[in-house]
Amino acid sequence: MRKILVFSGVFLLLGCAAFAQNVDLEALSGVQFNFGNPGARSLAMGGAFLGLADDASAAEANPAGLTILRKPEVSVEGRNFRTSRNFVTGGTLLSPTDPIRNEEFHSYSRRAELGFASISYPMPDKHFAIAAYFSHPVAFTSVVVPSSPINFSLGPNGPVVPSQCITTPGCLSFRLFPFGSAVALDLKTVGLAGAVKLGKFSLGAAARYQKLSEAALTERLNFQFKPLATSAQVSDDNDITFSVGVKWEASSKFSAGAVYKQGAKFKTDYGVANFTAADPSFQILAHPVFHIPDIAGVGISIRPVPALVINADADYVKYSNLVDNFFSALDDISSNPTFKAEDVIEPRVGAEYFFTTRVPVALRAGYYRDPAHQFFYNGPLSSPNRGAASIIYQKGKDQNHYSVGVGIAFTAFQLDAAYDSSDAFKVGSLSAVFKF
Repeated sequence: MRKILVFSGVFLLLGCAAFAQNVDLEALSGVQFNFGNPGARSLAMGGAFLGLADDASAAEANPAGLTILRKPEVSVEGRNFRTSRNFVTGGTLLSPTDPIRNEEFHSYSRRAELGFASISYPMPDKHFAIAAYFSHPVAFTSVVVPSSPINFSLGPNGPVVPSQCITTPGCLSFRLFPFGSAVALDLKTVGLAGAVKLGKFSLGAAARYQKLSEAALTERLNFQFKPLATSAQVSDDNDITFSVGVKWEASSKFSAGAVYKQGAKFKTDYGVANFTAADPSFQILAHPVFHIPDIAGVGISIRPVPALVINADADYVKYSNLVDNFFSALDDISSNPTFKAEDVIEPRVGAEYFFTTRVPVALRAGYYRDPAHQFFYNGPLSSPNRGAASIIYQKGKDQNHYSVGVGIAFTAFQLDAAYDSSDAFKVGSLSAVFKF
């Protein structure tokens, strides 16, 4: 006869994680970051810009490109976006490959937000340039309504179809508490960049003051949808990081560039209010560190004819930083890692064609592939807690981004617009450059 348990305790103790780099908080499941270069022009070309880097947005994209500027420039960009995340909201796990019921929740910017602004100044000898800039690379908010109970069955070798549990020795069936979540992540950067030209090579660097505001909240309910516990991870911290870049202008038809960007580390507070405990007040249990991924990229830019530019980049994003020394209440992961975030390489390609008219007009298009990189459960399915973790923390899906854009260039003013679309991200951008 099949054994049936109401496993109401699943994840109730996950709020008791010890000091860690990050935590297995349900509110953070399904959250993905998207790091691209600023500016509508770059966005329209799939973000492929490292080898070109020939406008004020180079201060963040590849500071070595600042030496190509011939006049002081002021650049500003506004972005409007929609992001989405898949979140488990209930149902029954039927097999290891059936992720039960997932629903898509969206995050919108209610208006065009300031995504980037800079002022750059080339020195009179044209061999040195400096820039100051502001960037807003991450702005994510999401609220997920409480799920329905989640049902799953586990045998000695992992998940079992419920109808087969009765004939599987050692099989047990469980129910996971309903839970809801809310998360808000906001990362802002203020930077100072400089570059020097040495023959056909340019070297650049930037110092970046970065500030993170984070609030991730999970509320667990009993099967009558009454509160059981609330856990949260919050942060209001800052860090100083650096980026370095190089650019090689081999000729008027070919250039190449490379950049490395250090990921910031932010302290957070993590705590739990357990309403079934003798003391239900909220208690801080740990001070995890949120590590933004390091990024390294290379790119080339080819100009086969004066009116056409073709760019190609490859960005290595170290998403495994998100689970550096990751602590889980499930087991000792220092000897048996159970959560994983995979480092990825993002290929980017894009092109720009200028029509020589009274007012030059540029058409642009691009593509890049964003491999799945959210952290997910990667351990054995040998206990109810681990079975629940495999349901809640699933590996994401690859995203294919397609982008288009247009630009109009006047003598002292340039206006660019772009739109980037994938299944999970949709971004519209409008930027302007003023030359003095």
